[in-house]
Amino acid sequence: MRLLYFDLSRRKAYHVSSVMKFRFYSILVAACASFFFGTEARAGVPEVEYKARIKGLDNGALEKVIKESILTFKLKDRPPATLGQLRRRSDGDLPRIGTILESHGYYDATVSADIDAERDPTRVTFKIEPGEQYRFRRIQLRFSGPEDPALGKIKPMIRKDSWAVASRVFEEQQRILALMQRKGYPFPTLGKRTVTLDREHHAVDLMLEFDPGVASVYGGFEVEGLESVNQQYIHRQLPWKPGDPYDAKQLDDFENKLLGTGLFGTARVVPKSAAGGTNAIPVKITVTERDKRTIRFGVSYSDIGPGAKILWEHRNFFGSGEHLETSVTWSEIELGGNISLTRPGFLRANQSVVLDIDASHETPDAYDSKKARGTTMVLRDFTQEIQAGLGVGYQYSLVEQLISSEHYGHVFFPLQLVLDYRDDRLNPVRGGHVFGRTAYYKDTMASDSFLKSVGEGRHYFTLWKKYRLSSALRLTLGSIDGASVETVPADERFYAGGGGSIRGYEYQAVGPSLAGTPLGGSKLLEFSTELRLQPGRKLGYVIFLDGGTVYNDLAVDADHSLRYGAGVGLRFFTGIGPLRFDVAYPLNPDDTQRERVQFYISLGQAF
Repeated sequence: MRLLYFDLSRRKAYHVSSVMKFRFYSILVAACASFFFGTEARAGVPEVEYKARIKGLDNGALEKVIKESILTFKLKDRPPATLGQLRRRSDGDLPRIGTILESHGYYDATVSADIDAERDPTRVTFKIEPGEQYRFRRIQLRFSGPEDPALGKIKPMIRKDSWAVASRVFEEQQRILALMQRKGYPFPTLGKRTVTLDREHHAVDLMLEFDPGVASVYGGFEVEGLESVNQQYIHRQLPWKPGDPYDAKQLDDFENKLLGTGLFGTARVVPKSAAGGTNAIPVKITVTERDKRTIRFGVSYSDIGPGAKILWEHRNFFGSGEHLETSVTWSEIELGGNISLTRPGFLRANQSVVLDIDASHETPDAYDSKKARGTTMVLRDFTQEIQAGLGVGYQYSLVEQLISSEHYGHVFFPLQLVLDYRDDRLNPVRGGHVFGRTAYYKDTMASDSFLKSVGEGRHYFTLWKKYRLSSALRLTLGSIDGASVETVPADERFYAGGGGSIRGYEYQAVGPSLAGTPLGGSKLLEFSTELRLQPGRKLGYVIFLDGGTVYNDLAVDADHSLRYGAGVGLRFFTGIGPLRFDVAYPLNPDDTQRERVQFYISLGQAF
């Protein structure tokens, strides 16, 4: 039997009155359901089991929204005690279905509900005739108050003839409000939204009127929550000066910057209302300090055997955000130590100076190197994604290779550029990372000077969002110019092969060699591609192909062919990043390759 026929095209004041009625009926139905299910069902009163369906709607996504929103589907596991209660439940769902259809542009829809009590279980059928979906025809924006050319440049992003979906209107409102906050208006509001229907042409005209408020500039600032950090540190980090035009993005970026320092567990940066008679907006900064000292310990395993690293850091060494870090690294072929001190806010808010001292003893198959080095770098963040740096350093080394042993003392001048737009540093699935570094080495002990340059690009694509299927690509190029390769210290030449290079090959084993000793080269080419799958929360799977080689012009008889390695990997995702297990096999090794299968264990993706 048919309970009710609901014709949306005949309603005149649906947006106000029917919504209020729906809320009232929803509360009434929910209260009745709670009463009957909570008392009569427990008292043994028979329940009316039923199945529900929607008929006449070809839009699967919209049908899913309706099923997730109406009580007939949401309470199907809590059947009513009587057929009359089932009628009231389905009856109360009709206005909500109408609202949902309108929100998706179906303004001429008709909805009805049928109950077939002769079947077991009872069948409830919602019959929907959606009609034609409306499209946007005209979209206009208006801003009250004095004319501002900056606001006049804001254009609607809703396209003409696109479907008249309500969510797009709300997204557009928020986008425009956010743009106004970037153009000097800290407290804009939506004044009026006018929606006009043209039923004859199935079109929607939209008018959005905004009240920008008062155009404002930055005033002073106040900080709450500081304990051991000097307030002058906050002042040096501010990306704006009093009198600069207000920009909400600067506040968001500064908030993220404070959290990124590691000094604070929480940080909140918000504007406050200006005092009477002024348009200078004060900014309130509220922080919660965290512990300043950290000790970390890590282990790894690769083709060079086991390795370990212990690190101690202090993130507020002198009280103004100075970051002191010391570390010791050990593996079967390296023992090294490092001390690094970073002072943020050096001469300007987006600039820091880094003092770095390290010493190491390396004993790979290619050479034996004892080295001490000191570097000073000035780094500037031009944006959140772009950083550049330049500096000066000195290194002294004793390097042995084959039967040669040489002392070197180089003054070097590094220059570097980083573009980082990855969505996640330890487990990226979108974006990319570009790194370039060049350094001129001037020897103070009569050896040749040279220029060493290396560049690397990485890019990540999401292929299937549902299962987090993504691809990762890497390309690395390197070159040493200005000196013959034999005058370049062996520990400064390029080598290839190993876990961070071409997997499947032994460490530094790709490229020219003599009597089994890698010689290194002046030119480097490496590339990698990975296919990454993460179907669940904890486990991920990888297949990969690496390739590359090293060139050495002196080794004229050497095989310069590209070497390839392939393999599979397992990722176990933790709170601090993925734990990586890789197994790799060399596809075209030369005769010097001793081990045919290589294993790698570390934290983070391979690249």
